[in-house]
Amino acid sequence: MHRKQNSKKQTVFYSILAIVVVLVLCVIFFFPINNAIRNATGNDTASDKMVKSELAKKIKDRKTGDPKADEKIDKSARILEGVKMSEIMKAANNQQSAAKLIEKTSSMSPEASQKAAQEIFTNPQFDQIRQSMSDGDWVKTYQNYQDLSKNGSIGTLRQELGQ
Repeated sequence: MHRKQNSKKQTVFYSILAIVVVLVLCVIFFFPINNAIRNATGNDTASDKMVKSELAKKIKDRKTGDPKADEKIDKSARILEGVKMSEIMKAANNQQSAAKLIEKTSSMSPEASQKAAQEIFTNPQFDQIRQSMSDGDWVKTYQNYQDLSKNGSIGTLRQELGQ
């Protein structure tokens, strides 16, 4: 009887251990798994949609109260939510694709979009955020964005572009 109780405890222990190992592996391999699902299906994953929703909220937070400007901001947020994450990731590796995406998702002119893309691709301060975006590592991308906001790089880019 004592052996059955020990055996039952071991079974429970190993079951819990297996669950913990699976959870740890999912956390460690989350981005590769997410990217594999996106590549296999060609569609955005649930986490992609969540990231784009948060980006759209950040864009909408820039509303000024000016109806014309706010309309452009709302339009940019809607367009961004409709862009596939794979397109965003691709743009992080290619200046021309980035310029086209910036033009498509903002109210910027083609010239201003080209200038923005050029700055993002030539200024080494933006290398890490482009790399994390290209990798589909949205946590790292957000951290990079926060760092760029704190050190003034985002503000400087906006000023240079007249935004």
